[in-house]
Amino acid sequence: MKVIGLTGGIGSGKSTVSEYLVRKGYKVIDADAISRAATGPEGPALEPILLEFGAGVFNDDGTLDRKTMADIVFSDEEGRHRLEDIVCTIVKDEFRARVEHLREEGHRGPVFFDAPLLFEMGFEKEVDESWLVTAGIEIRVGRVMRRDGVTREEVIRRIENQMPDSEKEKLADHIITNSLDLIWLFEQVDALLSMVGEG
Repeated sequence: MKVIGLTGGIGSGKSTVSEYLVRKGYKVIDADAISRAATGPEGPALEPILLEFGAGVFNDDGTLDRKTMADIVFSDEEGRHRLEDIVCTIVKDEFRARVEHLREEGHRGPVFFDAPLLFEMGFEKEVDESWLVTAGIEIRVGRVMRRDGVTREEVIRRIENQMPDSEKEKLADHIITNSLDLIWLFEQVDALLSMVGEG
């Protein structure tokens, strides 16, 4: 069973590739979904977040105040790293548990780990190979502006908060370029899938 890390910066089209893999019947472990559950009601990240950041980042009902948390993350690099460390540990443990479960079940096909921060969090050490989805910066900006209804400046700020694609390309085993249409995108994915086999 081969474990493949799938990553890409905001607006790259990583989620489109992930959804395509799911439609084709592949197992995809979603790091963002694990993270959302970890920081959701009664999630395992809430207690360490409380200890690290205090009660001010929580609503009256005990749920995480995501807007306040986001304000801290975007304005305080150290705070962002502290939050990422908390959530990353939980995501990594859950990812390992799911992979082990699939192995115990005798799963033979490849398993994909959809992780936006694959390289930033050192997750490339947890997978057999990594696929990076990229696109031109202006294409990415336009996609996110249309999708989220935000300004160009906001998108640029988000992109600048992420590891540059030039750095990710040095670490990735395979690069999927998503600057044209979906046909070309999926052809690249299919070509990589044909090389993976049963893993």
